[in-house]
Amino acid sequence: MTPKEFEIMLSDAEVQLSRIKHLYEQWFQGIERIEPQIPRKQFDRALHELRKVKPRNTALRFRFQTLIQRYTTLQTYWRRIGRQIEEGTYRRDLLRARRRREALRAEREHERQGRSSSPLELDPNADVNVDQLIADASDRMDELLEAPEPSSKVETLDLDQPERTAAPRARAAVAPEPGEPAARFGKPRSRRPAPKREKSNAAITPSRRAPPPITARSKGPGEARMRQIYDSYVEAKRNNNERTDKIDYETVAKSLKKMVPRLDRKHKGKRVDFKVVVKDGKVGIKPVVKK
Repeated sequence: MTPKEFEIMLSDAEVQLSRIKHLYEQWFQGIERIEPQIPRKQFDRALHELRKVKPRNTALRFRFQTLIQRYTTLQTYWRRIGRQIEEGTYRRDLLRARRRREALRAEREHERQGRSSSPLELDPNADVNVDQLIADASDRMDELLEAPEPSSKVETLDLDQPERTAAPRARAAVAPEPGEPAARFGKPRSRRPAPKREKSNAAITPSRRAPPPITARSKGPGEARMRQIYDSYVEAKRNNNERTDKIDYETVAKSLKKMVPRLDRKHKGKRVDFKVVVKDGKVGIKPVVKK
């Protein structure tokens, strides 16, 4: 190979290295989806051909050594950034996750403010203890029916007219004569008929058993257990050579908490937990019901 041909191949290699550097920068910024492996293999092949020739020109040898040193430095930088992207510790991914968390927090705050200003809506899927509500209403009705009726006439004392108030009291204190019949007034009856209450028969009416309290039911794993499940899930995906850069704790915790009420209704208050499994070559999270 003549020095002129070597110089042409060296110039082409320098252009290829600059192009590969720009492609890696686009991959780091998220413009390119995959790492530029094919252009890099082509450059390695051209660099191997240049190493077979040892030119006598000092300037060409200096350019070739500078190209090798530059490529070695860039390889170290690309390997380090690629490891950070794979582990999810790259600054670009951290900023993106922070923006996503702030957007979710703002949306949750907006929904909470809208819910506080809107009228109360009952959830049809919520568990309501109907028997307890009926029993409380019956006890309250019994208390209202057994309470004494308030007096419609209230005796007042007028200090400005002592003579006018003393005369009725004196007439009331005078006893009727023996020959005159005394007037008697009964208790006024209410026009509204009293409600008829049926007597409960122990042989017919079954004994009503109080349902278990709602607070005794399972609420799913706590925050510490949820964090442990997330760490196990991420570790299993890394061991299985799966991507973990798009997995965050809030998304996994929200999905698991959404499954807890449905599992609770299905298994009637048993304790619900989750474990990480590998099925069909893929890592997943499986619910576990414990007694």
